[in-house]
Amino acid sequence: MSKSPSEPRRSLRRQGRLLLTRVRWIALLAVLFGLMAAGATTFAIERFLGEERARADLARDLARTTQVLALTMQGPLWDYARDSAEGIVQALVADDRRIVSVVVFDRAGTQPFVEHAGAAPADASAVMRSETEIVASGETIGKVAVAMSVAPYLEVAGDAVRRTMSITIAMLVLGGILIMAFLQRRLLLPMEALAASAGRLSTGDLSGEIRPLRDDELGGVARALEGMRVALLAAFEDLQGKNRELTAQSALLEQRVAERTEALSRANDELRAAMEALRDTQSGLIEAEKLASLGGLVAGVAHELNTPLGNAMTVVTTLEDQLAEMERRVAANTLRRSDLDRHLIDAREGQDILRRNVTKAADLVRGIKQLAVDQTTDMRRQFELGEVVGEVLMMVRPRFNHTPYRIETELPELSLDSYPGPLGQVLTNLVLNALIHGFAGRDAGCVTISARALEGDRVLLVLWDDGVGIAPEVRRRLFEPFFTTRLGQGGSGLGLHIARNIVMGLLGGSIEAVSEPGQGAEFRVTIPRCAPERPSA
Repeated sequence: MSKSPSEPRRSLRRQGRLLLTRVRWIALLAVLFGLMAAGATTFAIERFLGEERARADLARDLARTTQVLALTMQGPLWDYARDSAEGIVQALVADDRRIVSVVVFDRAGTQPFVEHAGAAPADASAVMRSETEIVASGETIGKVAVAMSVAPYLEVAGDAVRRTMSITIAMLVLGGILIMAFLQRRLLLPMEALAASAGRLSTGDLSGEIRPLRDDELGGVARALEGMRVALLAAFEDLQGKNRELTAQSALLEQRVAERTEALSRANDELRAAMEALRDTQSGLIEAEKLASLGGLVAGVAHELNTPLGNAMTVVTTLEDQLAEMERRVAANTLRRSDLDRHLIDAREGQDILRRNVTKAADLVRGIKQLAVDQTTDMRRQFELGEVVGEVLMMVRPRFNHTPYRIETELPELSLDSYPGPLGQVLTNLVLNALIHGFAGRDAGCVTISARALEGDRVLLVLWDDGVGIAPEVRRRLFEPFFTTRLGQGGSGLGLHIARNIVMGLLGGSIEAVSEPGQGAEFRVTIPRCAPERPSA
């Protein structure tokens, strides 16, 4: 039994609602757990502080009560008036429910002079005791011992904690409601709108515009979905237009052979015009490279560019020959439909080959233009280190093609916010320095470029060659301007000096050379991943 077209849509809607319901529950549980944790923490802290305050108040009141009893017992104890002493004790502590016991001893201290038992419970853990001497006329005549319970204080502290917790719970509940309202407005409602829009796109409904509710991350997702909808809509319209065109051409094929021949002629003219445009583009590219002063490095890339252009030229020539043959058969009235179909197939294949080769040529032109822009300007941008090294190697590798030397790289994925043009110039100078000076008299050699991340958000870039090395007296003057060991043989003495100035100035790093004669040379470039800001002019 086949399913109706509306069933997938209902299923997607149910899945979207289920997802949003789960998000709501997750958000609600997160808020509840957060509030419960905050409430429990507040309760524990308030209870602990309340107990501490209760014990501090008990200690203070116990000391005060003991001192008062010691003062009031001086006269009765001096006169040994037991009844008077008992009356005073009863008057002072009889109605005090904090009192556990009061005992007054005479000077002998063997038997209680006055003893009073209070109504407070005698739990040892909840009782605090204090005693002090009774002094009269500078002479100790006895002592008084008082025991008080902390239970009344804890009751007062418990009432305070309960009041505080009631207020805290009310505030947390109010805060939870406000948080959920905020999440509903800023997160759940936009997510619901996005889910509905994604459901419409998945079912092929491209008619409704997707508008972002807010200018945030969810708004960015909405804009991305809108861009995808527009692209899909344009693609569908383009496919429908091409389909209508093909249908019309198929229906009128036999009746409009002459028109098809004319269309092929026009297509051939367009191909010739495209070829002329490619020649103009090639000429303009060469001129741009001259203006960018890339010179000899671009010469090695010419072969890479000429290959797809040569392929495109071959396709155009073949199409011209086939068109001439078609014209001859039309003139002789010997053209068959099978000949025209075969020619259409060949023309479409030629068009596909031409498109691929022109795309490859355009990619090469775009890469060379990017390198030219980077190396002729000090533009700062974010880039991958491997990208810049690849662009440099694309330009210098032709210099190695006809030599026994090679270049290898060992590069991890490292992102930098710096100046790719000056960094590429540094690498170019170091690689060409190794080619010119490092392998003199060697039948083979290798230049290795490696990098790794350092602490402090820095990057170590190492260029090493296994060549003849650098003598100590040369190494001391290596970065001096106009110092070269090949004066008059292509060396200007400025390459390493320029590299050092770029690294220590614009890139905010350091460069050093480590080498011994006969053991190759190693250049270590240390730069921050985020270049320092350039001083304003």
